[in-house]
Amino acid sequence: MQASLEIRRFSVGRILVAFGVAVALVLGLQLGYALRATTVVSGPSKVVVVGSQPLADDNSCVFIDQHKNC
Repeated sequence: MQASLEIRRFSVGRILVAFGVAVALVLGLQLGYALRATTVVSGPSKVVVVGSQPLADDNSCVFIDQHKNC
């Protein structure tokens, strides 16, 4: 009996196809992320305006002779 050593190499074509699919998948995901809309509005939007002036009831300080006493 005689033993023989057989070397099996991976097909370069299969490696290139797998690499191409992986690159296409990553690029597709990145482009999908970049081209996606930043906001999605499903209905009419509302604007809430908050004033910077405090309400008269919230002010517990009293001005006496141009000095603020709290």
